[in-house]
Amino acid sequence: MRCWWLLVPGLLVACESGGSATDAAVDEAAPRCDPAQPFGAPRLVLGINTDADDATARLSPDETEIAFARRTSGVWDLWRATRAADDGPFESPVLLTTVNSVSSDLWPSVSPDGLTVFFDADRTTPGTFHIWRSTRSSTAVPFGPPMPRPELMDRDLHPLVANQTALYLTSTVRGGFGGADLFRAALDPSGMIGAPVALVGGVNTAMDEESPALTADERVIYFRRSDATLSDIYTASRSTATDGFGTSSPVPGLDVAGVGETPNWVSPDNCRLYFHSNADSGGGPAGLNVWMVTRPPT
Repeated sequence: MRCWWLLVPGLLVACESGGSATDAAVDEAAPRCDPAQPFGAPRLVLGINTDADDATARLSPDETEIAFARRTSGVWDLWRATRAADDGPFESPVLLTTVNSVSSDLWPSVSPDGLTVFFDADRTTPGTFHIWRSTRSSTAVPFGPPMPRPELMDRDLHPLVANQTALYLTSTVRGGFGGADLFRAALDPSGMIGAPVALVGGVNTAMDEESPALTADERVIYFRRSDATLSDIYTASRSTATDGFGTSSPVPGLDVAGVGETPNWVSPDNCRLYFHSNADSGGGPAGLNVWMVTRPPT
């Protein structure tokens, strides 16, 4: 009897005595990349970028739906788009009309079940952002009227729903090692948000840490670290979701001098990272654009 041990993402044991059907099942369950391998060259996400600024993109777990912000006439609005497959171009984006306002709305993060969206908005005081939330009863209907979250504070920013029970965010008001630090808050099934707790380990420093993007198991994080001289994407990992993070390091290829990159979302298997950047698009759309990097397939 032969056995294979696969981390996808837990421990799976598959054994067989020589049948080709089992071979096919094991191949089908194999990871699509080796997370230990570096990402490839950045490429634009097709179908959503324009000469307006396009940024703060988050995707559904299967990568066929995207929510992002676009700035026109100085104001950010929320948009969404879909595609048939996770490696194809997105169809024409549409406005999230029931969520947007005359103020700036950005950093949308939709829960894995598609029923809740968190985002930043400066509707109460122009220029001062707060995290808002909108819900719906079914993915077949629009989101309802959004409301600011009373559990959070002004200048709690960049909400990221890692899974149905965890909300990550940046805060520039709660105190910490630097002017901006990263926090986690528990999400209750009733919709309540727990008290944000600063991430421990090799993540928060005297520099500014912002824009968290985590794998669904909360074991790998990407974030932007910046000070007066640099602004790059860093990453760190940990053994379990309750451990402190290990030493953080720049993501190779996303630490280019003079280019600003900000992580938006990482796939649950850590094979693809989406980010926005002001990098030269090589004759493509100007301004901020949404890009992605992919690890080589297994």
